[in-house]
Amino acid sequence: MAKEKEYLDIAQNTWDGMFFKGDGTKDKCMIVFSGSEGGLEHAGKISRFLSDNGVPALAFSLFRTKHSPKALNLIPLEQIRSAIDYIKNKGYAKIGVLGVSRGSEYALAAAIEYPDISFVVIRTPSWFYGEGLRNHHPTGHSTWTKDGKELPYTPLRSRKYNILKQIIKKKEFNILEWYTGLDILEESVIPVEKVKGPVLIQSVHLDTIWPSEKNAEKIEKRLKEKGFQYPHKHTCYPHMSHVMMEYCGPQIKYFVKSEKQYPEECAEERRLMGEETLEWIKNQW
Repeated sequence: MAKEKEYLDIAQNTWDGMFFKGDGTKDKCMIVFSGSEGGLEHAGKISRFLSDNGVPALAFSLFRTKHSPKALNLIPLEQIRSAIDYIKNKGYAKIGVLGVSRGSEYALAAAIEYPDISFVVIRTPSWFYGEGLRNHHPTGHSTWTKDGKELPYTPLRSRKYNILKQIIKKKEFNILEWYTGLDILEESVIPVEKVKGPVLIQSVHLDTIWPSEKNAEKIEKRLKEKGFQYPHKHTCYPHMSHVMMEYCGPQIKYFVKSEKQYPEECAEERRLMGEETLEWIKNQW
């Protein structure tokens, strides 16, 4: 007998997804967004981890699937509405979001806009809305739109990027210099204090993509200054790379020096990250 598939494929007009039912309980469900790589592979791995530990999860495609946008550019915030309706129609009482890297921007924007979302986890986050990308090049437009209008964004400095050249130069996947020293526009700063539920922030000290530790500290500082009424916490992991997935394959060591230098530490940090996430979903939500 063929093994039953562990998830349900979903195809909508503007997005694709993978739904993992967890332990079958319907008190809560997470929607998961990955970053600038697009597709469903990374969001699917995180969703599978949540499901394996009893938490239902929907991996949601921001872009680069059959029915979603082709680039990380001008993505409508309204796409999430049908995903929320899909989960509510399945009978789930509470909805949370988990966003990684650029997906953290969308997770926060969605939680701010839609009160149905009552729990947020952001990993290697940004504290402002960034510029759109197409084939790793800036587009001159916002990544996100709302009601057909671009959300304010902070542009990248350079207009041309050569990832292969940067990898050869740094001897790893390291584009940190592209995302540091930006002139952050005040109107692009994410008003995280408008989220209507607990916020768990997870970052890494040795991030080679952008300064996620400093980004997370900015978010935490704003929550405190604005008197945010819900529980919030920031945890920074000292060795793990930007790829904050519990189910991360060993091939990551070929792309990031810290993963090769500290494989046991990185594995332990991913275990602790997963435990922290599950604990927060259980106890703070």
